[in-house]
Amino acid sequence: MSVYPRRDTQARLFSILIGMLAAFLSTIPPASASPAETVRIGVLAPLSGPFAAGGSSFLQAAELAVEQVNSEGGVLGRRVELAAADTEGRVDVARSEALRLLSREKVTALVGAYLSEETVEAMEQAAARRTVLMVPVAATAEITDRVRREYGKYRYVFRVGYSIPQWAEILASFLKERGARRYAFVGTGIRWNRELGSALEKDAARSGIAQVYAAYYSPGNPAFDPVAVAAAESRPDIVVLGDPGRNSVSFLVRLREASPGLPVLSVGGALGDARLAPALPLSGPLYVQAAAWKGSSPAATAYVERFEKRYGTPPVGYSDTLPYDAVILLVAAWRRAGSLSADATIAALEKGAFPGTAGTYRFDASHQAIWGAGPGTLHGTVIRRERNGGRIAFPGR
Repeated sequence: MSVYPRRDTQARLFSILIGMLAAFLSTIPPASASPAETVRIGVLAPLSGPFAAGGSSFLQAAELAVEQVNSEGGVLGRRVELAAADTEGRVDVARSEALRLLSREKVTALVGAYLSEETVEAMEQAAARRTVLMVPVAATAEITDRVRREYGKYRYVFRVGYSIPQWAEILASFLKERGARRYAFVGTGIRWNRELGSALEKDAARSGIAQVYAAYYSPGNPAFDPVAVAAAESRPDIVVLGDPGRNSVSFLVRLREASPGLPVLSVGGALGDARLAPALPLSGPLYVQAAAWKGSSPAATAYVERFEKRYGTPPVGYSDTLPYDAVILLVAAWRRAGSLSADATIAALEKGAFPGTAGTYRFDASHQAIWGAGPGTLHGTVIRRERNGGRIAFPGR
């Protein structure tokens, strides 16, 4: 007699085992999408420290862009997600966080950072690992100078925001349009700000506009009073304030105490934040520079409305608009290339024209988006802050 079970008995045992396995598997919660099913973008921004306000809006805009991308079906059949890192506004932290995003988080591309010093370190990490880096805010000329001088190494880096010379041109054009003949430049003592102050002095001089005072205060331990008093006493037609952080609010208060009606032009950031409007002294004109603003174009208006619906407050138009466009452009390049590879992405960005919130982006040979004050370029916007928001003051209409 055989010692093996009959075939019908084997079938019943097999059926029982399958049922038990199915019951076991049904108790396991469904796993989230695996890395192979998603595309990860690393975001580097100062979420703490003196520039946290700008870093927070930076991340919010990137999140909004990803939500928009995923509502359109993602990219190449895959959802997009963010991996965020807090740089704290420090170079060493930016370096280590960029490395973490690239090596441990396995991101496909990077967007960031915020300060120029941080971004120079991030681009070193991106270049070493042949990963595309989209630069939305940092403006130092060194970023695109490196791309131009060592294309083979740094071709992975593209700047969406304006360079220092472009920024100076936009600000000088505004000063000229307002009829200013004398200006004071005050800013926080960080790299891009000093570069901007120097570039603006040269650009403004070509239009016969003289810089009559310049000073920089520490972002960590600012001494506002002597700088505010000296700026007012230099009798400028306008003060250009190069501080995107919340210290700009305190400085503006001190300046208005010294000279209540003196016009101020801010480079953007905190002074464009509607949540801070009640704290702003508006005894004199306050102008805030932005990449785009509601009403400057249909795309800009749609972006502002989405941002406000999502976060309950309007965007500031600078530290959020440019990161939003950076993510949108990156995804558009992937879609156009039909690939996530760095080489295919670079080729698409170099050859293409990409619509964004601030206009149509094209990159020059140094991978710098083409901004300026002339027709056919991304020209930026200046608004005049008011209690109920702001209205576009430049370009003139």
